[in-house]
Amino acid sequence: MEAGETVIPMDVEGADLLFVALAGAHSIIPTAAIFNAAGENWTLSFFEAVNFGAFAGDPARTKLILDRIVNEAKRLKVKEICICECGTAFRVMKQLAGKQPFKVSSVTEVHARYIKEGRIKLDRSIFNDVVTYHDPCQIARNGDVIDAPRYILKHLTNDFREMSPDPTYNWCCGGGGLVALGEETLDFRMKSSKVKADQIKRAEATTVVTACENCHTQLCNLNDHYQMGTDVKFLSSMVADALVQK
Repeated sequence: MEAGETVIPMDVEGADLLFVALAGAHSIIPTAAIFNAAGENWTLSFFEAVNFGAFAGDPARTKLILDRIVNEAKRLKVKEICICECGTAFRVMKQLAGKQPFKVSSVTEVHARYIKEGRIKLDRSIFNDVVTYHDPCQIARNGDVIDAPRYILKHLTNDFREMSPDPTYNWCCGGGGLVALGEETLDFRMKSSKVKADQIKRAEATTVVTACENCHTQLCNLNDHYQMGTDVKFLSSMVADALVQK
């Protein structure tokens, strides 16, 4: 970017899109690059996406955390809230925010829209591996975001393979809220999720892609535990890496 340009805008009133990210460069930087390449009028949320009230099963705290983002979106008068690669954050915003003056989308849906509209172009030659996709439960089965990641992957690779003929039977990775509890749940997570490891192996893919932080952590753990020899990637990072500069 040239000097003087705002790479990551914040607190922009009237922005078309409010991006709610996870804390960390891995969540913010790739998507910022994609938004800027698409010429999006966007702003970064002051608040982190994860709703720890939902993880703890506390309805009052869930609403408190949710309302912070909703009120920010209203104050800035944005047209759309875009939730990062976090299944729980997307489900809570999509299903519990109620009727609002803004649209709620997953970052995967937004990136797919940019491709369809010709706002970004991807270099399919960057990724030559055999690629498969893991559907996060909260985003796919609970959020109905199933077609968008596959549309993106068809623009990213020439060898995409489904884990199951019907994506709704793409097994849960077994991570969920347990990942947030750390090492104390690792043994249970590995034993209970062998069915997922077996599904990945049957796909004969060398790269497993997902669009959820917890799923990514769990898939990395499975990869190490069952020695699958796969590379686990975030879908948004792949999109950012394959951007064709205009």
